[in-house]
Amino acid sequence: MPLRLTPLESLLARLNLLPVPLFDTPLSAGIAKVLVTACELGVFDALDKHTLSLETLAERLQCDPQGLHLLLQLLISAGYVRLRHGKYSNTRVSQRWLAGSSSQSVAPYIIHSPDIVAIWDHLPQVIRENRPVMRMPYEEDAAKPETAAALARHYAGLASLAMVLGGEVVRRAPIPRHAMQLLDVGGSHAAYSVLFCRRYPQLHATILDIEPGIEAGKLTVKQTGMEERINFLCADIVKDNFAAELASSFDVALYFHIAHLLPPEINAVVLAKVAETLKPGGVLVYVDQVIDQAPRLSLAALMVQFMAVTVTAIGGTCYPFVTVKGWLEQAGMSNVRHHRLLTPGATMITAKKM
Repeated sequence: MPLRLTPLESLLARLNLLPVPLFDTPLSAGIAKVLVTACELGVFDALDKHTLSLETLAERLQCDPQGLHLLLQLLISAGYVRLRHGKYSNTRVSQRWLAGSSSQSVAPYIIHSPDIVAIWDHLPQVIRENRPVMRMPYEEDAAKPETAAALARHYAGLASLAMVLGGEVVRRAPIPRHAMQLLDVGGSHAAYSVLFCRRYPQLHATILDIEPGIEAGKLTVKQTGMEERINFLCADIVKDNFAAELASSFDVALYFHIAHLLPPEINAVVLAKVAETLKPGGVLVYVDQVIDQAPRLSLAALMVQFMAVTVTAIGGTCYPFVTVKGWLEQAGMSNVRHHRLLTPGATMITAKKM
């Protein structure tokens, strides 16, 4: 974690002799801002497999050396940058998770994180009134430059997170042995389809989403060299009857991180349409925050709880397993099972078409 305590500091904190709330407010918020700024400036990309002096790094980033020095000192204290013999380099954490050359980089999600924090600015109103207080960027006019920029950050961030955290879901999903066709409902950035196609060489995927999401997905597919295995179908999963065109066409359908954005009656209708697209024996894989599945780790519990607050602010809801099970069985699915994941804050639910 970025806030690193010495053994003595950890002991004092456990004994309640340190003002721990200070760590959770200005310090944590400050470290977050430092990290976002470093990613936006390209600090970790500049130090990707290189050690650079302050002057050289400042020249590459077009920054004042003394201003950059202030940022680097904070990054050193937070454990993201190292200084040796007058030259700066990435730490192992930064090289793996933030450098552009790493396949596990979450830097796009870090850059997207202020958009999420902006939702939390409305937390007092959400707590008092328990109602939506803002809209998601894809509900706004995508022709506006500020909306287009927000959407680009949104999809790039989600894609990077899916690429890093989606491996466990792909490994554990009970995909039929001879599955050939996968439908990714609301799959936008296409990262999950890429991961499934990499694991199953015979698999071809179709991304079903609105135009801004498809634009992001095409970028992911091009970057990963999956153009021949992944195609796109533009549709509004809520308003359009995509099942009529795609009935009994797919061996697998993904419903990933969609449910929390929609009210229960809409989820029931959409999942019924998704079930219609499956062949007999086809598998539906659902991934989302499921509020009654107690996480094994405190970090996972915290992420689920934060997600519940966040989606309330934008008009969504995190659902319990029994509700999801009811939707799936109503849609004609059987063998509904939940799978607890080590991936923080996510539960996988699978079902088979009768």
